[in-house]
Amino acid sequence: MRSALLLVTLTTCADDGVPEACVEMCAAGAAVYGACLEDWGVSWAEAGHEDRSDFLGSCETWAWEMSLLEADAVDRGAPGAEGATAEACDERRAALRAPDATCEAWTDVDWSTPPWEAG
Repeated sequence: MRSALLLVTLTTCADDGVPEACVEMCAAGAAVYGACLEDWGVSWAEAGHEDRSDFLGSCETWAWEMSLLEADAVDRGAPGAEGATAEACDERRAALRAPDATCEAWTDVDWSTPPWEAG
């Protein structure tokens, strides 16, 4: 049942304007984080995800939520909000795809602060 819900969520997210940079960031993040988990001797489940696919769903859901919140922030006139989610995803994707990317490239990501509020 959870797999079906995840599929519906991912399909909905993709249809609702998740920036492509975020989808690519999540894929890069899964690769780096998965390698880190392996190095640390930790399973996806121990890290809070059923598996890699569940992680991707969580990451893309974050991007979808940020996109919605960004639209609201733009409507309120928040400075720097427009395009901030895609820009943050693009920067994170580049860091995660770097040949010398380390686990810190993943663990240093601030998932709590909306990209337009990060400073």
